[in-house]
Amino acid sequence: MSSKKGQKKPDQVVFDEKQKKYDAFLRPYATDLGSPEIKITDLSIFKKRASYQINTELQAKFNELKTQYEELQELAAQTQLVYSATFSFEPVIGHTYHLYRKNDHQNFLSILTPEECNFEHLGSFRLETNFMWKKLD
Repeated sequence: MSSKKGQKKPDQVVFDEKQKKYDAFLRPYATDLGSPEIKITDLSIFKKRASYQINTELQAKFNELKTQYEELQELAAQTQLVYSATFSFEPVIGHTYHLYRKNDHQNFLSILTPEECNFEHLGSFRLETNFMWKKLD
């Protein structure tokens, strides 16, 4: 009387008509009174650990960026200090020059080493390829 295609399955049988297979084991919930209870595990420990890991990672990256920013600020200040000094020559990239302060508080750049000059030595600098000055001492 009834064909195989139209047969109704009992209520406790979980059968997917579209895929033509039993799939009770795929369900996230119990499908029968005799099925074991499904307990959701406490994810708060996982979330706390993940949150801690993320915060630690972000803090480390932030500190790294902060250090790089501070180094750039220092490089900019050094470069500004040298470019604000007077000099009567064109510096060569890769060469070392010395910054001095005259008695009248004017800064000047020189090729003379501190041993060869009697003015206050403010530092030795090298002109980098990007035309920024890097302090050497």
